[in-house]
Amino acid sequence: MFILLRNKFIQYYFESNGIYKYKQYSIKQIFKHWSVYPPLLFVLFYLYLEYTMFVQNYYFLPYSYIIKTATLFSFFPLIITYKLLENPKYINNQFLSVLTSPAIIAGICLWIGSSLNRLAMFFNDNKMPTYPSVTFWTKYIKSDGFIDGIHILGNAYSRAIPLCNIFDFFGYTVLSLGDIIIRSFPYIILYYSIKRTNIKTLTK
Repeated sequence: MFILLRNKFIQYYFESNGIYKYKQYSIKQIFKHWSVYPPLLFVLFYLYLEYTMFVQNYYFLPYSYIIKTATLFSFFPLIITYKLLENPKYINNQFLSVLTSPAIIAGICLWIGSSLNRLAMFFNDNKMPTYPSVTFWTKYIKSDGFIDGIHILGNAYSRAIPLCNIFDFFGYTVLSLGDIIIRSFPYIILYYSIKRTNIKTLTK
């Protein structure tokens, strides 16, 4: 069972990060249904929040957890509309159909990523050490630290450093391994929504 889940995770992760045109899937079809617009709007709003942080406007910072949770729930219409809690390969076995479905695999990514982040914070007094590099130059992160009460500047005394925020993405943000895995969730949901939209179109 573990090997089956592992293989499915690898399949979903790499397929979801692929280029849609290689599978000849059209992304136009998905925009014909309203279910794609709630997550799209939330993602755009989330990018706006990142911009406000960049220009040192912290008005929305106290609501960041609520916004992230709402963004997560905004994907539920896609999951329901395109039956992402089912795997057609195991249509005769409901348990396996659900267990290996895109939504469950995406949920496992959320759980693993969140667990890794909590583990990093557990070893660092409930703080998340962050190791910026380019973000210092872009002033996304200042040398005087953070104001959210969770992130701190990492140093040689920080523990579980491989799980901390060590991946500086072009001065835009600094992510942890857990953050990267968490971000697999929208890729998986969007990819399989697009895939099933195209399958529906071909079978009409």
